[in-house]
Amino acid sequence: MNPSLFTEDPVLTIPQVAKYLQLSRSKVYYLASRKQLPHLKLGKSIRVRMSDLQKWLAQQIEEPTAN
Repeated sequence: MNPSLFTEDPVLTIPQVAKYLQLSRSKVYYLASRKQLPHLKLGKSIRVRMSDLQKWLAQQIEEPTAN
């Protein structure tokens, strides 16, 4: 198995996502439960691929409106 497969797109736990986004763990769980945050379910565990998180984050940018 190629070890670089695991380093190219890391899979994060909810606490890691919360730390990265500077949100509480409960807020990240809430976003995942409402399907507002892309995630994987592995049994009862929830994981988020870094690439999915970065794409989702880019989509959250609100552009300023012209007055």
